[in-house]
Amino acid sequence: SQVVRPHELTYKARSKDSQSYRKQPAVGPSTAQARYNDPFYQLNLDPLSFATNPLVLSNFISEMGKIYGRSATGLTIKSQRKLGKAIRRAKMMGIIPNLSKPTDSWMFDTRKPRA
Repeated sequence: SQVVRPHELTYKARSKDSQSYRKQPAVGPSTAQARYNDPFYQLNLDPLSFATNPLVLSNFISEMGKIYGRSATGLTIKSQRKLGKAIRRAKMMGIIPNLSKPTDSWMFDTRKPRA
């Protein structure tokens, strides 16, 4: 049996506890860090031009086919936006699977296409 004291029920005492458990929002890196880490920015490449390259796009997709956020990729805001568009385009074109990460055997299927 636990005893509750009256001062523990005040607004001031209750609000301190709720603030100490707050988690930092998962935002991406700062602009300077993103420019340093972003290969698309450093090499002046457009991520949309990689919409037909599943090897590049698979590095930014989870096992379930979800696009990683900027906090995980470390890209600039512009590159992340264009990369997301390229991945969604590739999914719509059937270049990468919708609900999973592309595997090597899936990308390099050597069977003959159906006539």
